[in-house]
Amino acid sequence: MKSKNLLTQISDLELALNNFSFEELSTEEAGRLKKSFDHFKKELETKIWGHEPNQPEPEHLPAKKTESHLIAKVSHEVRTPLNGIMGFADLLKESDLNPAQEEQVNAILSASRSLLEIINELLEYSKLEAGSEEFKVVSFNFHNLIAEVTYLCETLIVDKKISLEVKTDPNIPNFLLGDPSKLTQVLLNLLGNAIKFSDQGKVMLETTLKKIEKGQAYLKFGITDTGIGIPGEDLDHIFDAFRQAGQHTFSKYGGAGLGLSIVKQIVDRLGGTIAVQSKVDEGTKFDLTLAFEVGQEENPKKAETEKLPEKDIRTLNVLVFEDNPLNQWLIKKRLRNWGCTHFVTEHAVEGLKVLEEENIHVVFMDLHMPVVDGYEITRKIRASQDPRISGVPVIALTADFSVHDREKAEADGIDDFILKPYTPEELLDKLMEYGFAESGKSSLEKAATKENKAPAQDGNFQIDLTGMLEDCMGEVDMLEELIGLFKGNILEFIGRAKLHLKNRDQEQLRFAAHKMKSGLAMIQAENLLILVRQIQDHCLNDQDFDRMQYLYDRFVKEYPMVEFAVDRELTRLKKEND
Repeated sequence: MKSKNLLTQISDLELALNNFSFEELSTEEAGRLKKSFDHFKKELETKIWGHEPNQPEPEHLPAKKTESHLIAKVSHEVRTPLNGIMGFADLLKESDLNPAQEEQVNAILSASRSLLEIINELLEYSKLEAGSEEFKVVSFNFHNLIAEVTYLCETLIVDKKISLEVKTDPNIPNFLLGDPSKLTQVLLNLLGNAIKFSDQGKVMLETTLKKIEKGQAYLKFGITDTGIGIPGEDLDHIFDAFRQAGQHTFSKYGGAGLGLSIVKQIVDRLGGTIAVQSKVDEGTKFDLTLAFEVGQEENPKKAETEKLPEKDIRTLNVLVFEDNPLNQWLIKKRLRNWGCTHFVTEHAVEGLKVLEEENIHVVFMDLHMPVVDGYEITRKIRASQDPRISGVPVIALTADFSVHDREKAEADGIDDFILKPYTPEELLDKLMEYGFAESGKSSLEKAATKENKAPAQDGNFQIDLTGMLEDCMGEVDMLEELIGLFKGNILEFIGRAKLHLKNRDQEQLRFAAHKMKSGLAMIQAENLLILVRQIQDHCLNDQDFDRMQYLYDRFVKEYPMVEFAVDRELTRLKKEND
């Protein structure tokens, strides 16, 4: 703790010295001061982090690992309060604000999203630096991937006189083996930058097949724009981390200067090359070469058959409340492709009339619409005297679903939610789950039926901490620290819940259950998560303390089995990473 405080004071001192240097000293004096201070700071940091200050470091990997570990830890620490800032700003936005206040709240949200984007880039950069980023090898449809990237890039062209041209060599095999998510990330970054730095003209993506040799398809990508260009002196360090093409670029366009560094590292890991040519005020061209093993289609018809067993999704009637034109177009396209009868509207009156006139099986509800929000529309649906309308499943569509949102959704009768941006698979899963399930029952009856299904009492719990280990940058020590915090939270919940049940304090018990849900979801302890959700539901709806006591006793009985499974998994990961 003392070391942390000392480093914080050093950072504050560095900022003060910089300001002093610019205002009070000549360039030569400021340079000497900065050089001596940097030397002092480096000596102090190496001492704190456990290295001998005067000892040469021939191996750079441990230093990189320490740096990546630090970046990851700081990023995680910043993310938590940032999510809180964004959550409270969203709540504030929903209140009665005057135009000036609303503008200020929107500015807070915009700045927070920009900061969150930088944090995500930092995490990505630190994973790549530490060599812990996972690269998959799967079969993917290359031409479909280019089409999806093109569509996403077209949505970025707003209020600009830019045309996006895509030329793809038809000789490129349909199916390749590699990591499609990483290829998509690289193309979106390069094309996104091209659009970002161009106000008019065109952006082009041209892909050609150079050759196929020994089962490998060698591809060349050319990303060209007519944007502001990059000065010659900046081209040499364009792929360096935390570097941008001049202060003017940062001031106008923002960013952390990590995007191209991440692209370069991904390309290197994929065994490819990337180069750049540019002229100021004329444009920029990135040349990218990558090789993929030629793949083959993995029987998609069989997968589709498995996805839609016995139930014909074409029989479903779906109502969607959505005000964003782009999202309207997207969900219409998906529902049309699946053969569903669909109705899409942003107006409460029009949607409620559709419910009266049509036999709707599922409602997808955008929660934040300008005139009447999704919560109020759902309350109107649940208040209907017609059981066919009041019992229809309502699935929320939302970009963010906080604890407050979840409470409000449950109180208003929303059955489930999908986070934006959602995948077609997520949308299809909800259609299959709710479109054919107990359409005659009301939302409350369904909730009661779901609640009374007790979790399976299987002593052989399986816990997979691999995902958490990846979030911890592959650092088992950090994972073990998180597990320790989780166990402490469990013990705190058991003690507090016992006291709240004894005092019949349903409000405090509900709060305690809420606090546990994120940790249980992180550990993937589904059986315990179901129990605390049911406790919370009783606190909100009926205050049935006998039932809550039973659920609490079940929780206390099953937790040791979950703890044993967590410890067993942690031991396995320790052995694998020794």
